[in-house]
Amino acid sequence: MANLKSIPSASLGQHVQAQLYTLGNRLQQGKLKLEDIGDYLPGSVMLQNIKSLTNIYMNTYGADRLRRSSEELQLMGPDYFKQFFPQDEMPAIKKQLLNYLRRDDSQTLFSFYQRVKTGHKGTYEWHLTTTRTYHAEAGLLLHLSLPAEGLTQASNQFHYLADQSAYCAKHFHLFNALSKREKEIISLIAEGKSSCHISDVLFISIHTVNNHRKNIIRKLNITSLAELIRFAVAFGLI
Repeated sequence: MANLKSIPSASLGQHVQAQLYTLGNRLQQGKLKLEDIGDYLPGSVMLQNIKSLTNIYMNTYGADRLRRSSEELQLMGPDYFKQFFPQDEMPAIKKQLLNYLRRDDSQTLFSFYQRVKTGHKGTYEWHLTTTRTYHAEAGLLLHLSLPAEGLTQASNQFHYLADQSAYCAKHFHLFNALSKREKEIISLIAEGKSSCHISDVLFISIHTVNNHRKNIIRKLNITSLAELIRFAVAFGLI
């Protein structure tokens, strides 16, 4: 039987949980979109309606482990929970998740170990699932599920992701102020392309390219190519 109690704070997954909390705040504040970061998180990311037992979103990592597309998992409805989880454990899991949802406390996480049918030949594997309320009234919960044996590696990845999310939140107003053309030019500059090459690719004059360069430097207030590359990477421009 799965251990459905909350995970002690000293557990191996503590740091992962802390970083999910930080990223969850960014999502709720509208500073990040789940679709934009879901495939960068080291685990299965799900947005589910626990009341109707349906999947609204599943990232690529999670869908691949279940050998289905995200769209197929969404269309399965409640059958998703019948196919991939031990049925004798589901009533207890659903009860505790509903109790957690009723608290309507997005500042508190709920974590538990559960078995998921992700192994070869349909075998069950242990996962640590961390949950936070996404929209209590609508019955929405955000989950991050990690294979138990991969927690240490995932924790290291979250160090990087948390840093990136904080950087994106801090600099989003600058990104939002850039024109489409300026973003194109940033991508090319970050890839090491010269003004002459950019001119040829975008069918604009070198003079126009250089003016865009000056405007980009002014808008972003950057002083080095390294800063520009970090900005481009953080916002998916390269």
